Amino acid sequence: MESPEQHAVKIIRDKKWTVRVTAYGNTLTVPFEAEGHARSYADGQAFRLGVEVAERKKSA
Repeated sequence: MESPEQHAVKIIRDKKWTVRVTAYGNTLTVPFEAEGHARSYADGQAFRLGVEVAERKKSA
């Protein structure tokens, strides 16, 4: 079984919303136009992986 430290879910706020999911050694980045959709997806992935969602705002 994988340890939780190897899993992560991040929401990145820039011009668009992006969710970056790292699980089982793979990283998937999914762009979203709407904040609500990004947060819903991130919450679902975090629940699945047993981690908290981290949020980051890209600086200009």
